[in-house]
Amino acid sequence: MKRAWGPWLLLFAVFCLASASYGQSKRAGEPPFTLTWSAGKCVGCKIASELGRVQFTSRREAWAIGYSWPPPGAQGAGDYIVVQTKDAGRTWREIRQTHQHAGDADGPPAFSFLDTERGWIAWGDPAGEPKMIRTRDGGQHWQDVSQESLQKIRFFDDGRGIGAEVTKFLRTNDGGRNWTETTIPHLRFIDRMFFLTPDLGWIAGSDSKDFFVFRTTNGGRDWQESRTSAPEDLADVRDLFFLNRNRGWLITWQLNDGGTYLFSTTDGGRTWVPDPDLSFQGKGKWAAVVRFTSETNGFVFVNGEAKLRRLLYTIDAGAHWRGRDLSEPVYDCQVFEGDLLCSAGESPSGFRLLTVHQR
Repeated sequence: MKRAWGPWLLLFAVFCLASASYGQSKRAGEPPFTLTWSAGKCVGCKIASELGRVQFTSRREAWAIGYSWPPPGAQGAGDYIVVQTKDAGRTWREIRQTHQHAGDADGPPAFSFLDTERGWIAWGDPAGEPKMIRTRDGGQHWQDVSQESLQKIRFFDDGRGIGAEVTKFLRTNDGGRNWTETTIPHLRFIDRMFFLTPDLGWIAGSDSKDFFVFRTTNGGRDWQESRTSAPEDLADVRDLFFLNRNRGWLITWQLNDGGTYLFSTTDGGRTWVPDPDLSFQGKGKWAAVVRFTSETNGFVFVNGEAKLRRLLYTIDAGAHWRGRDLSEPVYDCQVFEGDLLCSAGESPSGFRLLTVHQR
């Protein structure tokens, strides 16, 4: 007797299509990335209790700002020190000579590394004297370079580098020994500095009413200015990031618990447009970091009390934002080999790293 395989084959095909559709539907609801947290400790550290700005030179090696809050009732704003890890954040050590008290007008030490061996650190020593040192062997030995007062630095090779101090932009061609400065108008402070190449870059700041973004295409010799109105009580520009010469984003912080706002540009910083999604912007909402890994995929980290810590992400260039809760606040992120590598955590477990890996 012959079997009637036709109906069974049809039913099997329908089942396979339904299963595939279900699987695709399930995957469509999942974030297009994974989050991996790692916890570390600072070995023998006397100052650092949590991480700030971070720069990875490899998947295992990174430099960061370590910060300690002042004890209850103590005067001052705490202390900074540069810290280093060589084992992907499991252990950190302090660079002892880079200790700097966090005064009202002083930011943390500035650092810039070309690779795992070559880097520079600038800070003000306990006597208030500015110092810059460099290493060529991954921090085993340091050499004095100059006494230029710098609050931000970025080096592109052994000779060419840039820096900022209050409202002055500086550049060097001899590894930091000598600097040429340019005063930037309008700004109370150069809040952020971002360069894609030695020639193409931007600096941003505010005058407490509007924010300004200055663009250079010749390494800071000449600047093009853009001025944008911001919500009331503007404090500063918290973050600035460019994916390429046209696409960029910035975050403003407001005074009096006014929260933060996200702006974007598609013309290299000439004009800036506020993001229309206010679910993560405005009063009491504190976005800290914006990063894009492609024209379409972007991330915004929002800090605050535990219930307000969120990761917002977009897969359509910011037309829509989705969110998920985070267990720790995120301070700074670097795009590294297509992933985001971030410093995170708060005291007493402040030595955490977060990897955002795209599927």
